Amino acid sequence: MVANDGGGRHLAELVFLDRGPLALRALVVLVAAVACGVTGYLLFRLHEDLAARLASGASLNALQTLLANGSNAKTLWPGWLAALCFTLTAARLRRGPLEPAPGRGDPERRSIAQLRRGLRGEYRVLRIVLVVVMLIAAVDSARALAFAAGAGRAGGSAFTAWAVYVEAGGFVVATAVLATYAWQFGTDIGRLGAI
Repeated sequence: MVANDGGGRHLAELVFLDRGPLALRALVVLVAAVACGVTGYLLFRLHEDLAARLASGASLNALQTLLANGSNAKTLWPGWLAALCFTLTAARLRRGPLEPAPGRGDPERRSIAQLRRGLRGEYRVLRIVLVVVMLIAAVDSARALAFAAGAGRAGGSAFTAWAVYVEAGGFVVATAVLATYAWQFGTDIGRLGAI
């Protein structure tokens, strides 16, 4: 277990940045931030291009049409739904005892080492999902910032502008809820000696 001075878990552990030279870890964060920023900007530019093509009467496929229409009522829900699911899962964790990780056979017939290995695997998967959701939130936030900077030329409606920010906010909230859940789960299995 990687602990800070207060006995808690390091945030870096949640995103697999708790080992290795500090300079290398900082470089990974910098590269990820730049990549997310560039990707968000490119998605915004793609939206602008496809919206202009759609407005000029060009025939677009379904995915291109979805991207051309930008954020709208059809695209607002994924981040918020994920945040709700993560909240319900975290609440379940807080209300009841920690359950054995899914695995082969009955939990009663597994050894303590097998149960701990299962919890470590579940924690690893949870951290991978956190990294994926965090990257999605970063890309969508960068897209929202690019939209804010270029909103005058994008020609979107007031609803589209509002929807871009609500959509990005859903992924940011989902990331925060999942990070809190992962932090607590890691602390709980740490108490059991699984990590």
